[in-house]
Amino acid sequence: MPPKKRKIILLTAGGTGGHFFPAIALAEELAKNLELEVHISTDNRCKKYLTNYINIKSHIVDLYINLRGIINKLKIPFSIYLSLIKAFILIKKLKPKLIIGFGGYPSFPLMFIGQLLSIPTIVYEQNSFFGKSNKFFAKKAILIALAYKSTQNLPTNYSDKILITGDFVRDKIKNLPEKSSFSNKPFNLLVFGGSQGAKIFSSLVPEAIKILLTKYPETEIRIVQQVLENDKERVKKAYDNLKIQSTISDFFHDIYKQYENSHLVIARAGATTIAELTQIGLPAIFIPLPSSADDHQYYNAKSLQDSNCSWYYRQEEVTAEVLANKLHSLIDTPSIIKEASLNLLKRKTDGTKHLANTVLKIIT
Repeated sequence: MPPKKRKIILLTAGGTGGHFFPAIALAEELAKNLELEVHISTDNRCKKYLTNYINIKSHIVDLYINLRGIINKLKIPFSIYLSLIKAFILIKKLKPKLIIGFGGYPSFPLMFIGQLLSIPTIVYEQNSFFGKSNKFFAKKAILIALAYKSTQNLPTNYSDKILITGDFVRDKIKNLPEKSSFSNKPFNLLVFGGSQGAKIFSSLVPEAIKILLTKYPETEIRIVQQVLENDKERVKKAYDNLKIQSTISDFFHDIYKQYENSHLVIARAGATTIAELTQIGLPAIFIPLPSSADDHQYYNAKSLQDSNCSWYYRQEEVTAEVLANKLHSLIDTPSIIKEASLNLLKRKTDGTKHLANTVLKIIT
């Protein structure tokens, strides 16, 4: 008797790690089911993250829309057309039973062709603000999965197909122990700007640390910071001059290890970052990306501060002095961080398992 043919599930995500890593988290969960064959499509910007996912077959359908300059704008129709052709070929080849889109431009081609060919589709919104791409496909989607119950900008006429799943977190982070102590010395501060980095952190944070150590020289602190490649030498020198231990890199592939060793984070407020910090109860000072679509990072960060889980500052309002004072108040009173950690853990969910179980019910 020939082996039973596995059902193919196709996930599509890209652009940034914020869209891509939740897709990987769900793919990991789905791939545990031997009756499924899991595929993921992404773009060239997220191609570098496609390592070591042996049970997840990957594809590149690139769509990058650049609105800067006349030439780039003229290229947009051709780029969209080419991506749709590639998406059509891939879907015809795989014949997926279901396509799950994670928002952003890179998910557009496969979701568009999938719905055009009447293949069942699911949209997943990891932010607290329903994005444009997901909104475009929501009408024909059989399910709208949400990380946040209070997602804003969500059309009111789709309530019958909404599923509140909670956060999607990769297995290596799920397996980390929950945070319990924040008073160990030295105080370990992790600074990163998401998968794309954050230029402002390369100047703001070293300046804040300098002020902190000038005003409170007894502070024992260690820094792990993600910076852009061309800022690495300058930032490393700044910390060396302050005689504090630092680890500087343009990207941390072992971010789960950095989480495990940290007491506090300074970061952008992307949904993936928040989901991962929530998983282990690691509080953060968030500085939302001002140019995030529909200002969704602000809404993400505000939601956490309103729940006493973390803190945030608008980028245009925060100064090195303000940040230094905030760091001192937290380092000096670790019970404040502990309380935020406990509140974070109350928000902890297992969205990947929830949606994976739902997917199995849909395709069987």
